[in-house]
Amino acid sequence: MNLLLKTLIDLKEPAILIRLFIPFAAGLIVVSLLGYGLFGIFLTSDFITQNPMVQNFNHWEQQAENSIGAIPIVGGIILWFLGFIVAVIAGILGIILGSYLILLFAMIITGFLTETIIKAVHDKHYLHIEYTGHGSTAGTIWKIVKFGLLILLLFIITLPLLFIPLINVVWFWLLGFLFFRYSIVLDVGQVILPEALFNKLRGLTNWQPTSALAILLLLSMFPIISFFAPVLAVIALSHYYFDQLSLKPTINPKHEALRSL
Repeated sequence: MNLLLKTLIDLKEPAILIRLFIPFAAGLIVVSLLGYGLFGIFLTSDFITQNPMVQNFNHWEQQAENSIGAIPIVGGIILWFLGFIVAVIAGILGIILGSYLILLFAMIITGFLTETIIKAVHDKHYLHIEYTGHGSTAGTIWKIVKFGLLILLLFIITLPLLFIPLINVVWFWLLGFLFFRYSIVLDVGQVILPEALFNKLRGLTNWQPTSALAILLLLSMFPIISFFAPVLAVIALSHYYFDQLSLKPTINPKHEALRSL
């Protein structure tokens, strides 16, 4: 919670506030004009409607409705209750899907602003700390793309889980969180931290940054928050990584870079 508090306090800074609304403005236009239209076409395409798994599920659903509806007196009540539960879960999944779509566009736009956001946080709070980072922009993008393809493959393999109530919501959120966390940690870490320290702090079980990012992703289930979540995540991680650098005075990024030559 300390990271989130620092993040919220920073929102009063004009340099950060301006960058907070850039993904909102750009993402709102792109998502409105392109995103939801393409997503709607995908959901109504033959790839989905003619998919054998979807057709088998529809057949099973019809059989289940006929069997339950044949139960005297309570059959109709049971069908209504099950329909209500399915509608609620489908609505939650729809919200998650929509928020992920917005979040993805916002993450892409924020990626171009990461270094300037980090610099704004550094100049405001951590001028006494030098940082050089490691790696390259191209290398970071390639790693994120590879991880994204891995998450997509995992999603396809576990597609049947989407038909299991409650488990589908949790699993789909978890996949999104893994990608969101990996991308933000890699993007911010390669700008601020030397490689050795980054590898030490990047783990999923590093609970302070992991919990902060999880809360931000949960809040981004509200589509409007999705526009701001990546920028807020960059600010939060910047504070965490600069704090970690300040705790290790023996690690000088410039000296470490010279030793690696």
